[in-house]
Amino acid sequence: MLQSLAEQLAHCSSVADKNILLAGFIPVEQFLQEAPALKVFIAKASPEQELVIKAALAAGQGERLFAEFSEEKIAGLLEQLIPVERFYSSIGGIVGYQARMLQLLTASETTFQDSSRPTYHPPEGIDIAEESPEVRKAIIDGISTLPFLAEIYPLGGAADRLRLYDNKTGLPLPAARLPFLGKTLLEGLIHDLQSREYLHYKLKGVQLTTPVAIMTSQEKNNHQHVLDICEESGWFGRAPESFKFFCQPMVPAVNREGQWCLQGPLQLLMKPGGHGAIWRLAREEGVFDWLFAWGRKKAVVRQVNNPVANTDYGIIAFTGIGCSYDKQFGFASCPRQVKASEGVNVLLETPISQGYKYTLTNIEYCDFKKSGIVDQPEKPGSPYSKFSSNTNILFVDLKAVLSAAEKCPIPGILVNLKKVTYMTTQGHKKEEEAARLESTMQNIADFLEETFERPLPMGQRSQLKTYLTYNHRRKTISAAKREFTLGASLLETPEGCFLDILQNSRDLLVHRCHFQVPVMSDPLHFFEKGPSFIFLYHPALGPLYSVIAQKLRGGRLHSGSELQLQIAEVDIENLDLDGSLLIQADHVMGHSEASKWVYSEKCGRCVLNNVTVRNKGIDHDMPNVFWRCEIARQEVCQIILRGRSEFYAENITLRGDHFIEVPDGQRCVATEVGGEIHLSFERIEVPSWHWQYEVQKDHTIALKKIS
Repeated sequence: MLQSLAEQLAHCSSVADKNILLAGFIPVEQFLQEAPALKVFIAKASPEQELVIKAALAAGQGERLFAEFSEEKIAGLLEQLIPVERFYSSIGGIVGYQARMLQLLTASETTFQDSSRPTYHPPEGIDIAEESPEVRKAIIDGISTLPFLAEIYPLGGAADRLRLYDNKTGLPLPAARLPFLGKTLLEGLIHDLQSREYLHYKLKGVQLTTPVAIMTSQEKNNHQHVLDICEESGWFGRAPESFKFFCQPMVPAVNREGQWCLQGPLQLLMKPGGHGAIWRLAREEGVFDWLFAWGRKKAVVRQVNNPVANTDYGIIAFTGIGCSYDKQFGFASCPRQVKASEGVNVLLETPISQGYKYTLTNIEYCDFKKSGIVDQPEKPGSPYSKFSSNTNILFVDLKAVLSAAEKCPIPGILVNLKKVTYMTTQGHKKEEEAARLESTMQNIADFLEETFERPLPMGQRSQLKTYLTYNHRRKTISAAKREFTLGASLLETPEGCFLDILQNSRDLLVHRCHFQVPVMSDPLHFFEKGPSFIFLYHPALGPLYSVIAQKLRGGRLHSGSELQLQIAEVDIENLDLDGSLLIQADHVMGHSEASKWVYSEKCGRCVLNNVTVRNKGIDHDMPNVFWRCEIARQEVCQIILRGRSEFYAENITLRGDHFIEVPDGQRCVATEVGGEIHLSFERIEVPSWHWQYEVQKDHTIALKKIS
């Protein structure tokens, strides 16, 4: 009955027509007869306020919502419900939301007619895990096509499992505020983008500003926090006009019985309605038009809680393939562990009257059972699933996705029951199992299907307009989604993500830069003693490993040592480090003009040739939080490069504490005489050297040091 009403409401052309339809719905009529105060309020309410009240009654929430009716408090409730009614208008508004929620809460499995049952195939992805000639070409294509790309960040999630709170106010914080490796997760996203723009500058000599569209929400004051981060960071040296913000709607949380969760009288517990809202909102809020005005045709979509996505060439090759082959949609995928709480990428083959329909899409893990997917290994004994992981790193053709959003404004609708804890208006903590109607942004791909007269044989499915790349898991996804608790898995925790980053760093140093590096600490040793080493760097150092390997050539990190390079322009050879060495440039990728960063050679530079560093380094007796970069040190060698300054050292040993600050426009040369370090400073008008990047015939990038 409720679903039928929702369908009728979806076809109504006006609010007035919807009110007339709801007034004749028996449960609404009966409730209002017994609630005279509410009936009087409706008589003087606006048509839209009348609509949401009647819709809530039709959804069976009258007793729960209006048992303690108050004209003073109802304004807040209406403010919560009107956006829900508007956003879900295509499925019948609030009534449609509730009807679909009840349907999904009681559904056990999806049923298909035998003639239309899809076959689930593992997708024929493009393997980019190793640098083959094809992958190297994709990397160059990805750099060259950056001027046609935009970035889209869905930042509106609840992130409840992180349990992140403001130390001063005690208020909950969104994931974008999580301090990871010394900066917020949002700042990390922008640094990753700037590293690719800087790489483009070094190869092409062209300034780029990529437009960034960000979907926020009101959950945990997310929208304001995101704006605050941007303002606190000076908009990351970018024009504020290069950002476009739009806010996703909040929806009622519903318990297992289908009743809306309340925080107090006339006050709903509201949660974000899922990232699938992004496409409809982008269309309605003018985001697509804004991106087209920037001359952008394609976009890469990233989530804020996956700091490893920019590692090496993964995103660059992924977007290079999408642009060079003019693809409509792409998934950056990787191996998935069996039983992991992750969606999978599948190729659906569905028989239809005209032949066969193919859809490269995502199935969420909570929908495996009803979709008929068995979570089994790819082969006996393997820890990895038959289907690869959906990482929510997406490539989209803007026109294709806009067209798909017109067909289906809310893709991938699902429900996922979880334990939620919230505070009531009386100050009591309440915990119950609850869900909300969610939608998934990646399932817009469901509406980019292609048809063929005959089944596509293996080996020919790459001709589809949708595509998928395979890469190493540690270089594709390691999410910071939940707080770590002792005895639990490190998967999806900041600690686990930090260890994955260190493992990537070790692979880079050992296999590409030819350093000697300690083996990785096992988790138990990590929590008791700390990491066996630390190597962290600004992504503009590469981000390509092949570029970094030409800047760092040979050396050794002793056990417990720490090397941090917040700098792009370095020339380091045969570094022997036992302790802590921190090199930081104020100007990593260029200089500032009128508060805007300009990519240029006017940045900090450092040369270390046959340099040995010996100090006591990290103080492991202190309560260090390594993944936040909250690290206490007994001794440290720290080199700070202000503006366009330089540091040069050759054949010396830096012992104990050193704090070396080089002023803007100066070059510091460190020499050693009789065991003593001497620093000499000279004024420089132009850089004394720079790296020249060149693309070779085999699509490798060669660096040449120009003095």
